[in-house]
Amino acid sequence: MTGVLLAAVLTLLLPGPRFNAYFTTGFTDAAYQQEAAAKVLKAWKPPKAAPVGKKTVLRAEISSDGKLAGLIDHQLTGNKPWDDAAIAAVRAAVPFKPLPKSWPHPTLEVDFHFEATK
Repeated sequence: MTGVLLAAVLTLLLPGPRFNAYFTTGFTDAAYQQEAAAKVLKAWKPPKAAPVGKKTVLRAEISSDGKLAGLIDHQLTGNKPWDDAAIAAVRAAVPFKPLPKSWPHPTLEVDFHFEATK
């Protein structure tokens, strides 16, 4: 969890776009969380014109085989290039690793937050 914590601290200290991933309560596989979030972050290409003070929140449903079972635009900024870049990042990160055998459910929900800051 150290890498996730370090990333969270750095996003609070550094100016620019911010990204966070929130996994379903009870899903505690830190390595899986870190890898999935890193894949999305690596694929994210935020546009230069950011809607400062707003964020896009996408709820992804990852199936047991790591494919995307669903993607809901839970909150959009209204800035089409920004919102489209967030959606493209999640789609480009697919497939994720298969869900751990210890996870008792057929899918896992993850909320990806893409925030525009100064």
